[in-house]
Amino acid sequence: MSFSGLRYEGRYVTAGEFERVHVMEFGDGPPVLLVHGAGSGGPAWHRQIAALAEDHRVIVPDVPMFGLSDMPARIYAPREQIADVILGVMDQLEIEEADIAGHSMGAVGSLGALIREPERFRRAVLMSSPGFGRGLNWLLRLASVPIMRPLVRYGSRSDRYFFFDRFEAQKSGPSDEREAFKEMHFQVGCRNGATASFHEGLRSFAGFWGQREILEDDDLSKIRASVLLIWGDSDLIVPTRHSRKAVATIPDARLEVIEDCGHVVQLEAGERVTELVVDWFGVS
Repeated sequence: MSFSGLRYEGRYVTAGEFERVHVMEFGDGPPVLLVHGAGSGGPAWHRQIAALAEDHRVIVPDVPMFGLSDMPARIYAPREQIADVILGVMDQLEIEEADIAGHSMGAVGSLGALIREPERFRRAVLMSSPGFGRGLNWLLRLASVPIMRPLVRYGSRSDRYFFFDRFEAQKSGPSDEREAFKEMHFQVGCRNGATASFHEGLRSFAGFWGQREILEDDDLSKIRASVLLIWGDSDLIVPTRHSRKAVATIPDARLEVIEDCGHVVQLEAGERVTELVVDWFGVS
């Protein structure tokens, strides 16, 4: 958080099936939720938090299993469970309507909330989102098969660093921020029970043939929010080609593909992503 001059301000709320969901809040104005992806936590949004908090109330929950939130007792439906948390946080904070941004698995949960209660969201940003095709990183597909689990040792610093460098943010150059991102991914993956939860969550999300759940056109047609889709042109986790189906099937959607950028767009194209998000969520 210090990279953007932010001071920690967090607390816990009950949301969905979880007693302790960690939430940070910054600024005042129209509410916007920022939902991080797997292997991360709220600080992944530090650039966007700092920029949006100038004229928005920015709410940043940690998805249970990651950040400082509870470990889930069981992961069985990531899209619905994360949507439960998003909507539960909104209820706890008495937010009737908001904008929302989600990255990767956080985008999947955001889609769940956008489909289930479409009237509560005006605008959305979905970055590197699964749910639009079977395609998925080959190592994650293999690791979803129990006998192949040793291929991704989530509790190993060297393995987590290798995966981050080779597949998640392979286009970003050396920097202190990059090293902090990598260490955050490792630390959240080493909390008590996190490794087992990761593999359980991966099995519920993916199999040897790729992503298990592909969003139906009928469900996507329920989305009322104006949606900005952001993808890196070199995404090695969720193929960039999925962006074409996303923009074609979401009723009011625009696509922005960022050149020379991989999966972790907030890190690899931080300034451009912040510019896009701030413009999309302009105060109205």
